[in-house]
Amino acid sequence: MSILEKLNAVKDTVPHYWPIGAFIHHNPLKGFEDLNFKEGLDKAQSIFGGKVYMEPSYYANFYNEGKISSEALEKNILPVLKENGYETYLTEAKEFMLNISPTWNGLRNYERLKTTKIDQELHKHLQENSIYNRRKKWVKELTRHMTLYEIHDALFGTTEKELIEKDVIEFISRFLDNDQTTLSMSDRQLGMFEVFKLYENIEHNGDATSYVEKMLKKLKIKDAEKYFLTHILKLHGWAGFIKYRSEDSSYEAQKQRPSSLMDYMAIRLHFEWKYIGAEVINNFRILQTYINENSARTILKLLQAKGKLTGAYNDMMEEHNDYDEILDAYIQDQINLNTLQVQLAKEALPCLDMTLVEFSKLTSLIKKEEGYLWLKSLEDTYITSYVDEFTTQHSYDEKPLSTAIFCLDVRSEVIRRKIEERGAYTTFGAGGFLGLPLHFVEFDKPNMLALAPAIVKPKSIVFEVPSEEHEEYNHTKNIAKTSKKVLSDLKNNPYTPYIMVEAIGWMFSLKLFGKTFFPEKTKKIFSKIKPTKPKTKYTLDKLSSEEIEKYLKKLYLNIINKVLITQSDTILDDDGIEILCKHLILGEELTVEVSSKLIEKLKDAYKVNPADYAEQKEKLQRVGFTLEAQVQHVETILSMIGLVKDFPKFVTIVGHGSLSDNNPFESALDCGACGGSISLPNTRAVCMIANKPEVREALKAKGIDIPSDVKFMPAFHTTTTDEISFYDTDILNEEELELFATVQQDFKEASLHSREERVKVLPNCSKQEELFLKTMDWSEPRPEWGLAGNIGVFAGPRESVQHVDFGNRMFMHSYDASIDNENADLLTRIFDGPLVVGEWINLEHYFSTVDNKVYGAGSKVYHNVVSKIGVYNGNYSDLKIGLPTQSVFTEGKAYHEPVRLLTFMEAPLELVGKAVENSLAKPFILNEWIRPIIIDKAAKKVYSYENGDFIVIKELD
Repeated sequence: MSILEKLNAVKDTVPHYWPIGAFIHHNPLKGFEDLNFKEGLDKAQSIFGGKVYMEPSYYANFYNEGKISSEALEKNILPVLKENGYETYLTEAKEFMLNISPTWNGLRNYERLKTTKIDQELHKHLQENSIYNRRKKWVKELTRHMTLYEIHDALFGTTEKELIEKDVIEFISRFLDNDQTTLSMSDRQLGMFEVFKLYENIEHNGDATSYVEKMLKKLKIKDAEKYFLTHILKLHGWAGFIKYRSEDSSYEAQKQRPSSLMDYMAIRLHFEWKYIGAEVINNFRILQTYINENSARTILKLLQAKGKLTGAYNDMMEEHNDYDEILDAYIQDQINLNTLQVQLAKEALPCLDMTLVEFSKLTSLIKKEEGYLWLKSLEDTYITSYVDEFTTQHSYDEKPLSTAIFCLDVRSEVIRRKIEERGAYTTFGAGGFLGLPLHFVEFDKPNMLALAPAIVKPKSIVFEVPSEEHEEYNHTKNIAKTSKKVLSDLKNNPYTPYIMVEAIGWMFSLKLFGKTFFPEKTKKIFSKIKPTKPKTKYTLDKLSSEEIEKYLKKLYLNIINKVLITQSDTILDDDGIEILCKHLILGEELTVEVSSKLIEKLKDAYKVNPADYAEQKEKLQRVGFTLEAQVQHVETILSMIGLVKDFPKFVTIVGHGSLSDNNPFESALDCGACGGSISLPNTRAVCMIANKPEVREALKAKGIDIPSDVKFMPAFHTTTTDEISFYDTDILNEEELELFATVQQDFKEASLHSREERVKVLPNCSKQEELFLKTMDWSEPRPEWGLAGNIGVFAGPRESVQHVDFGNRMFMHSYDASIDNENADLLTRIFDGPLVVGEWINLEHYFSTVDNKVYGAGSKVYHNVVSKIGVYNGNYSDLKIGLPTQSVFTEGKAYHEPVRLLTFMEAPLELVGKAVENSLAKPFILNEWIRPIIIDKAAKKVYSYENGDFIVIKELD
């Protein structure tokens, strides 16, 4: 294998890390999804070292609270015992898991060791099966995934790791910076490694790959693939971001400032050699010789560095150098403690008829398997409970005044339930982007947002343009923009720390202290200088060739005119400017007198040239959708949710987003189906399209007859406060407005009751008003619970679950299997989009809860935004890959319950099977990274997918 192939073989160990401005929930163990869930977690644990299940005490408490049933636990323990010949010990195994395992580590007690007689037969068994007598293997285990400099630090007390990682982070954070600082690194267009050579004055004529090969030889690395993985794991957040940008051809920063994991590896290995090269032990060949001659000292020093030696052993190492004697004492102590642990555990099971040696084997088996057994038992208990509720009969007869389509986001569940309680309303759930992927350019904003799941690349561009005069907006906007620019310029200028406080400190203190101590009053003050956005519409139709040429001509004529006025003495009339324009972009003859210097400036500096003309033309050709595409999008979304007939007067489509200040993770609270942005643009676009007569006429021919008086109305759900705002109501006449006022009032009442439910579970919140304060308080670490608590997905008719209170824990996608085709195209779409995103969300919450240090982001208190791409701790650290503790914990206890996504599908088993085969989600369905449950009412059976097969878990009446 080549060096590149070896690096590629291990790069998927770390997941993509999307920039925090478009935070994408992701499974941090995505690289292991080709394995069965349990196998994947075992392998990941061996690599990352983090926990993959909660502590036994966590699950035991759930059992005692009734959240894990005895039947589920026994059903899962028994096959493991049978496979190993222990099936007669079910009661004892269960007792061990419940009452002994939660205190397992406490049984290794030095004080009890003094008063307890050690069983010699057990002691001999544990000694023979320990790693302690195989020093080479022990050293290999202790140094697994350690770099040369980390081993050197452990053995000789140096601090090279701190120096190396700091240097690496300093360089890559500056190179990858997305304009957070005005002091940008120069020459970044050359690429990461080429700039690094200038940065470090490296004389190397080759590329990053050849430099890596050179460093590997210097360090005497035998297994390059393994060492690449070791280095990737050191800063796997940064590695994940570099991997993401290098593999996303549309990421603009990567186009302008290319980087690769090979560049990153060259940088890391350079700094490793820079610091280790001057040491006596500066390669693995010399290190191995040292270890062979000093194995006892090596093991003790490695144990000491990993915090596994008690104070007594640390003192012994300082007092004398007989490391073999110290290590022998350590080994003897460890085996004695392990023996004591087993003996005390068996004493807690006085009726157990089993030798201590055999009991030791049983405890080893249970400790190895218990995490998964507990997890599956918790999941099975939920599955049994939900299946019972989903399969009870309920009917809802009242014809609705309005239908509301919400995102399937778990936070929509309560508000949907409250709306339905108001009377004549039905609700549906769909992916937040509504099957309409688009690049959106908001009015008066320069950037373009990709509003679609991360795995979908939108092809169409939609602009938001004003539909009314907006002079007042422009005036207010200019004032606000000027103030913002002054603050930004001063803050980023390196000389301003000396004058900042005296010059404008009062402006910062007003916002900082105001939004911390007086958030409501501060909001009122700043809202007065915030411009009111005018009414807008979207560019949803394709532009004609004539329109494209018209817009491009206007663009380039304006550029040329501006350059002539501000930077040239040349005077041209309108005809002359047009002649110059055609010469520059079309190559036509130049019949006016213009200097060659000015022409070159227009071509190079202002991009008035054929290449830019072609690029801008291609962009404008992507604006909007053809009529056929518009019809298809509306048909797809209505068919997917089963709304194809009996339309009510109003079909309200509700997008959503979060609202909070001073929160780097805000985009994690917005719509995951829209790439971490709000879904209002998708909502408004679908409504505008669905209200078009020509679209409805085409839909009618496809069997979806929407009466002409039915109106699609866009709305926006602020998930932090459960407020619902309505848009584009100006399309309604007076009579319709009066009728729609009833809908608005009912939604308002539903919001109020939803907030009442929300405040009961949000810490430091006892009344509704505090929810609004949390949105603007700069000191608020948890504006809402977001997607924490998510437990599953339901895809099926709303009637099957409308009576169930999920407490904002279930993603709900409406689906009617009766209108799907035999190839399961509709269900496949649900699997490809919502289910994929749901798995990412679910497993990011899972792993951020079971081990926040390894897979999460730690406390927000220590976070700093770096390079506008992520957060790290303090002045430098790895990029934090998951969720902060405040998103999944409260007062030190897990708020989120880490379980796999329980995926309930109400559909025939055969249809589900076809959808699985056709879906992008197939690997993590078949490998059980989610738990599929199929409710087949036609066959009167409920199935669960387990161990590679669908098994019947309930027969329906």
